[in-house]
Amino acid sequence: MSLGIKRKFRKGATSFYIVAFSTLILLIVATSFAAIIISEIERTSNDDLSQSAYDSALAGVEDAKLAFYNYQNCVAQGTSANVDCKAVMNYMANPDCDMVGHILGRTKADVNGEVIVQESSSGNNMQQAYTCVKVDTVLDDYRSTLSSAVQYKVVKLKFDKLDASQIKRVKVSWYADRDAKTFRYTNFASNKVIFPKTGTALWATPPTISVALVQTAKTFNYDQFSTTVGNTTNRGMVYLTPVRTVAQASGSSAGNYKGAYDSSGALHEGSHNYIDVNGFLNSNKKTSANTNVPYAVYCDPNGGSDFACSATIQIPDPVGGARSDNTFLMVVAMPYGKPTTDFSLEFFCDTQCTTNTYTDAAGKTVEEKTNQANLNGVQIGVDSTGRANDLYRRIETRLESAANDANLTVMGPLELIGGSGGGSGSGGYTLQKTMTVKCENNFIGASNCT
Repeated sequence: MSLGIKRKFRKGATSFYIVAFSTLILLIVATSFAAIIISEIERTSNDDLSQSAYDSALAGVEDAKLAFYNYQNCVAQGTSANVDCKAVMNYMANPDCDMVGHILGRTKADVNGEVIVQESSSGNNMQQAYTCVKVDTVLDDYRSTLSSAVQYKVVKLKFDKLDASQIKRVKVSWYADRDAKTFRYTNFASNKVIFPKTGTALWATPPTISVALVQTAKTFNYDQFSTTVGNTTNRGMVYLTPVRTVAQASGSSAGNYKGAYDSSGALHEGSHNYIDVNGFLNSNKKTSANTNVPYAVYCDPNGGSDFACSATIQIPDPVGGARSDNTFLMVVAMPYGKPTTDFSLEFFCDTQCTTNTYTDAAGKTVEEKTNQANLNGVQIGVDSTGRANDLYRRIETRLESAANDANLTVMGPLELIGGSGGGSGSGGYTLQKTMTVKCENNFIGASNCT
């Protein structure tokens, strides 16, 4: 082969490689763009489906309200001459996934209990439906939210198949994961309370909260609210301030605060913080110096619980006899108004006072005895699952009600469990709180009480 032919062959091969590599690069770029476009289309589609499924679940919550209104009417009217009310009462006593569709008589409820959510009169392109909605008036806790707009909650207590006189302790928990992840606490060295600054992403602070008790015996006089009598009282209030170390929450090392941490390591209903009966008793003693002080509560954001902070408080008996079922209330408040916090209240007996029944994986009915009391009619729990095509979303929410079987009133949804919230950052500012009230609300000691 001559030299010229070899040169032409080499040039042709070089051109071939250049074209091949250029084509490969263009193919890779085109494929990448196509993959990005397909990914964005798929994500947009999933977002639309997810939102539609969420909307379907919300539709289930709204239908649950209507179903509960029907139940209210049946409670008010009675069931002796009303066949429909008998069925409604039976569904409320034995909640299942299909109860709302059956109570409302939805004509589009199919054999599986799904209720179609119609987008418009022209059709249901997203195939939306709510597939399971349960309504339950018997719950193991009370849950709500405190904020600058709603700084306190009054909870009228009523228990399921249980006399109020059996209740001996309340476990209060607050500051859920969705409130925030990063914490800053009370600075005992300067006796200041640190607040997050509005409109700025600063460290979140579990708030100081107060828990108040209001109760009476079955018969009582109004003057029995004025003071503690022996180991009984008709009212009391404890303040719970979060701290970040066990040392700050132990003993009396917290200065003007009293440590709530149980140094023995004993768990009280799952909480290391325990306040004995003197917490409520001392708060209503007119002349007790250096006893009615806020409690320092150790908060652990990594403790594995739904809430960062919790404390168990022993409840004294009321003045004059056994506690009345009709006048037993708790008031949970956030004195400083910030930051927003979820909270829960759980109630306990000294002995096993509740039997819960459930079905295990083998289909066998199991009875479980516990010290925890169930609330009845204080809130309504709604568990709603919505669907759009083959994507599902589930919502758990609470509806507020009056604890009175003759006049239950739905106030509306308080929270949607799930999602995220809160923020983090650095910095902050302090607010000096000067305590001036002495004697009855004696935070800093009383020198002039008699």
